[in-house]
Amino acid sequence: MKQRRELVSAGAVVVRRGPSGKRVLLLHHAGLDEWRLPKGKLKAGESAARAAEREVAEEAGVSLRAGRLLGTTSYSYDEPDESRAHKIVFFFDMSAGEGLQVTLEHTFDAHAWLTPREAMRRLTWDNEAEMVARATAIG
Repeated sequence: MKQRRELVSAGAVVVRRGPSGKRVLLLHHAGLDEWRLPKGKLKAGESAARAAEREVAEEAGVSLRAGRLLGTTSYSYDEPDESRAHKIVFFFDMSAGEGLQVTLEHTFDAHAWLTPREAMRRLTWDNEAEMVARATAIG
């Protein structure tokens, strides 16, 4: 039987509101060729909200406050060492100003500000698209 690891992460749906309407920040992970929301593992003793703020700051280079909890996602996958990982991700909504400048962490090679519907179509993972729908009241 495979060993099972439990992982907890947090992330955010960063929404910019302006004259052109709502726009959602997506990041493109270069090595995995996937469009995703900013997210990452909690550090010891860190709250999910604080982890989401830290991950957005690390991955997108912006300092924002976590808003309401949008919900959680849960999934399992096989690790390279043949163990099985089960991950729970807490997602928060975050508001950004129109002039926010993104500075990507080295693991990402592109970012996009998309309408909520465009973001939902482009995201690699359906569970993240559901979080965009919740954050932007689509659905």
